[in-house]
Amino acid sequence: MFEVVLYAAIAAIVCVAFYAVLGKSVGRGPEDEFKPDEIFGASSTTRPRRDTMALVDDEETEDELGLRAIVKAEPDFNPARFIDGAKTAYSMILEAFASGDRDTLRDLLTEDVYAVYDAAIAEREAQSLTQVTDLGRLRTSQIKNAHIEDGTAFIRVLYEAEIASALRDADGELVEGDPDLLASISEYWTFERKVGSNDPAWRLSEVEPSEGDALPADPTPDTAAPSAKDDDASDTEV
Repeated sequence: MFEVVLYAAIAAIVCVAFYAVLGKSVGRGPEDEFKPDEIFGASSTTRPRRDTMALVDDEETEDELGLRAIVKAEPDFNPARFIDGAKTAYSMILEAFASGDRDTLRDLLTEDVYAVYDAAIAEREAQSLTQVTDLGRLRTSQIKNAHIEDGTAFIRVLYEAEIASALRDADGELVEGDPDLLASISEYWTFERKVGSNDPAWRLSEVEPSEGDALPADPTPDTAAPSAKDDDASDTEV
């Protein structure tokens, strides 16, 4: 009897811990209103320590100075919390695009990027195609660039992941890709937020490929296609 009570107590603690980490983004019912600030959330009220800034390649780089500029404009901004939210946003956007969930995408994307994704979903629907996307592993999610321009903060994140993606027709027959084959994908996603806004959510404003981005059925459309030279230069710009 004592063992049963002990195991029940342990199970309860584990459940509470998972809820604290995942929050309402898991197990959300249709009656619950989705709020993008549940992903990035309200910023930490503690000013980031020096170690929370070390989310870029080198110490005291121009990229890190860009983060410091955002922190100066938004003292509650926390880079560590941001990157945690960016990981969640990545998987949510992949899933929402694959399932054609326009409501979720509208909350997570800027108007321009939403228009691109909406058009891609509409084209897929017109052909009676179904997107199948499985995020096998997110290997890298790293801030590569940060700056403020015209009162808007921009943060560029490098994602490197292993993803299986495919398209099926109305009969369930495979048209493109392979749902059982993981392929490497590498992309830069840029998130933006108006400085001083009461809305704490960051929204995806650009998607551009990087080296290694090779999927027969791309799980999300690119919104920019810079040259290799542009990619190299943008890694050092702020």
